[in-house]
Amino acid sequence: MLQLLQVFYNVITPIALIAALGFILDYKFRLNTRNLSQVIVYLASPALVLTSISRTTLQSQELQQIVFFTAIIMCLMAAIGWGAARLLGLGKKLKSAFALSLALLNAGNFGIPFITFAFGQEAIGTAVIVYATAAIVANTLGIFLASSGLASVKNSLTNIVKVPLPYAVVLGLLVNFGVFALPLPLSRGLELLGQAAVPLMLVVLGAQLARVKIEKQLPLIALAGSAKVLLAPVSGYFLAQLMGFSGQTASIAIIQTSMPTAVIAMILAEEFGSEAKFVSGVVMFSTLLSFFSLSVLLTLLG
Repeated sequence: MLQLLQVFYNVITPIALIAALGFILDYKFRLNTRNLSQVIVYLASPALVLTSISRTTLQSQELQQIVFFTAIIMCLMAAIGWGAARLLGLGKKLKSAFALSLALLNAGNFGIPFITFAFGQEAIGTAVIVYATAAIVANTLGIFLASSGLASVKNSLTNIVKVPLPYAVVLGLLVNFGVFALPLPLSRGLELLGQAAVPLMLVVLGAQLARVKIEKQLPLIALAGSAKVLLAPVSGYFLAQLMGFSGQTASIAIIQTSMPTAVIAMILAEEFGSEAKFVSGVVMFSTLLSFFSLSVLLTLLG
């Protein structure tokens, strides 16, 4: 019990404090979260990914395991969500929203800071690989789910090539493999940009949560949110066993894929005609619940 409280105090509390500042700032000043998100998506996040991957000591086999593990968990959670929604007799839009809420995980705004505080700076490499994989899946499978299966493959792929994250992954790997080296001024500039990513992510997370309103469907929201934070770690544990995935890298991957529903889920739901209010409710509920579920999970795996 003491260890659980220490985890909550040392890992969750700093995250909650910075997110709370974002919440308060948005309540008082109505922050332009779109512009802040663009700074993260187009500058800070790619810089963090590139610099972290360029320095990672993970072997190619571990990199492949992390990518496949993350993609499989997200697809599995989508299938569970879709199946549960069918059993519950939900309508087409609500069914897609339920599956979307379970599939997409907040490996960026929440996951990277959580892993950093829990395992230290050396763990960021693993965390950003999960994040990059999750972002790519979100912009393909996520769009497919949000549009109730109506989005074309072409549209999904077009969405990916518009953002710099995949290119940052490739460049980071090329630097890591020694294909070329970054000039020192560029390397230092990217390092500074990357350092801005984590605090910005948390401020934006808090600001976005400040705008969530749970107006109805609370029992269904609670069901989806609970399923998200409880089934993902169980699925992750058994999948890791099947894949022969072990050690700290596996623990980080399991924890990262157990993050609450990603904010991008409600953005996609709004954009592609799913039940955005339901998804936003699941984002809020799963985020609050994950403060406790992740503390327990880290105590067990850390």
